[in-house]
Amino acid sequence: MRKNEARWEESRKRWQIMVQADGERQSFSCAKKDYPTCYSSNCSEKCKKGKISAEKKADKWLESRTISENTRADIMYDKWIEKLKKSAGKDHWRQYEGFGKNHIKPVIGSKKIKNWTQNDFQDIIDTAYNNPKGKKGKEKLAKKSLINIRACLMSFIKYCRYENATKWHPETLTIPSSAKRSVKTILNIEDIRVLFTVSTTIWRGKRIEDKFIHAYRFELLTGMRPGELIGLHKDGDINNDRVSINRSINIHGEITEGKNDNAIRTYTLDRHALRVLDDQMQMLVQLGWISPYLFPGHNRDHIKERTLYNSWKRYCASNGIQNATTPYELRHTFVSVNTNMPDFLKRLVVGHSENFDTHGVYGHEKSDDMDKAAEYISEAFSNILGW
Repeated sequence: MRKNEARWEESRKRWQIMVQADGERQSFSCAKKDYPTCYSSNCSEKCKKGKISAEKKADKWLESRTISENTRADIMYDKWIEKLKKSAGKDHWRQYEGFGKNHIKPVIGSKKIKNWTQNDFQDIIDTAYNNPKGKKGKEKLAKKSLINIRACLMSFIKYCRYENATKWHPETLTIPSSAKRSVKTILNIEDIRVLFTVSTTIWRGKRIEDKFIHAYRFELLTGMRPGELIGLHKDGDINNDRVSINRSINIHGEITEGKNDNAIRTYTLDRHALRVLDDQMQMLVQLGWISPYLFPGHNRDHIKERTLYNSWKRYCASNGIQNATTPYELRHTFVSVNTNMPDFLKRLVVGHSENFDTHGVYGHEKSDDMDKAAEYISEAFSNILGW
């Protein structure tokens, strides 16, 4: 805690205070913008607004430098986000930064760590559900969003324990039972048939060959996430009838190791995916596109996720597909089409996290599991496509 007070500097006509924390000294002074109601163009020794302004700056700096059970939640949260910026992908820390701004700080921001209770953190989830900031009308957050907020809270508390600001372990934070699952849009059977029979799109009023048609088809046939598809290399990631997913490229162009521990995986391509793979290789030769990526963009680098999104939207609009709005929903469609595939195999193929099912926690991949999965995929799409 600060023990000294700001002093008046006659030579500079301002209040100033010097404070120290962890061996670092910092000086703070008043400024005209901090007290616009001041009647004088220059601060004076009698003007206490300038003194208070300088001391508030010093207090805020000291609080941000010193971590303890007396640290406020908003200060601690900001320090955590700064740490995440150095170690996590932009998508990750920006999501958590948004959770803090919209849901966490408004509820516990001014509360000291030592005064946290179970009800405080449960109230964050309940308030986010009933009064979601930025949502139109009375639309409530989906169950998935609330689960993500809960995961964020638990990680934040873990960080606070790591910094020795608390030893508190909260009980389970519950999700409101009335929270609904988000509706996943998928292609219907006719949409799938259109995708595999029409390879053109409308560009500036003319119907042309869609240069990314094989990317859409390959994603649907493999269940990959868009970032995983974008990051595929022709050499190294494709080996005969097997594909290895070793990386993902997010919307910011950052190369990551994937969404979870199971994202890095290798599995067998079914005959439909192998056919599309061959078609893509032939297209690259015809276009004269030389790139290490299986699905490059016009600049021969990997295709950007935004470009893939816009191209897919244009293809859907050009060919009467109304049941899908994002490339990610091709992945949802893959899961829906393969209803006969055992969940254990499906988890291995799509790279779901381990809590996808009980078998995922205790089961282990056998050498022929991926070949069996490919057989299920081949049969499912043959029933739709007829080949």
